[in-house]
Amino acid sequence: MPEIPYLANIGEQARSEVARRLPDVAANLQQKGYWQDVVEWRISTETVSRIEPEQIKGRRWYRVSVSCDAELVCHAPTLERALEYLGIFETLTRDMFWSLGWPSWAAKTRPEPSHGERTP
Repeated sequence: MPEIPYLANIGEQARSEVARRLPDVAANLQQKGYWQDVVEWRISTETVSRIEPEQIKGRRWYRVSVSCDAELVCHAPTLERALEYLGIFETLTRDMFWSLGWPSWAAKTRPEPSHGERTP
């Protein structure tokens, strides 16, 4: 299967951040039972990133979610992999917003909601 350069690049970037983020995330999981970060990266545009452990069929998994209008969610078998997914999802969220105009209702050719559409 051919490599897709954009995905390879954001994957590499996410993996390079795992070691830096790991101590803070692990400490929060130990203290609070979850880790969460809220970043306002544009006026009134926030991204909520969260990692929390879950038991699935008797095994520990990490639920990873990144929300900004839409929500990307997955389960990871290790905390390191959860952080990798988190970095990829955070990048995808911002890139889809800027490149595709992806708040839930918008498109590059339609930056404002139509009559009757609601914003979150």
